[in-house]
Amino acid sequence: MSTIDPDFKEKLTVVKNHEEYGYKIWGAFEPPKKLGIHGDRVAVDFDICIGDGACVDVCPEDVFEWVEYEGHDASTKKAAPAREDDCIECLACEDDCPVVAIKIYQM
Repeated sequence: MSTIDPDFKEKLTVVKNHEEYGYKIWGAFEPPKKLGIHGDRVAVDFDICIGDGACVDVCPEDVFEWVEYEGHDASTKKAAPAREDDCIECLACEDDCPVVAIKIYQM
């Protein structure tokens, strides 16, 4: 099983900013098959995110918003770090993600 690479910032480059939320997207972004890692402080690997909602449910600061990517193999629904600047670094989302698709970078 794949998990988010904690060193992705050293290995990947920013390829674009998310159009609606403005966060960075790292690595290959070729929808619908390759979606990359979304976010900087709150990083979500969209290629392994299964859209189960654990992070959305547990986040006390409402950091995540659902976005759709029809045709992605893991899930068409992804938890976007829409308000990553609101993160209080409690690590609840990182701890509860069943596929370890989230990494919080403490400031």
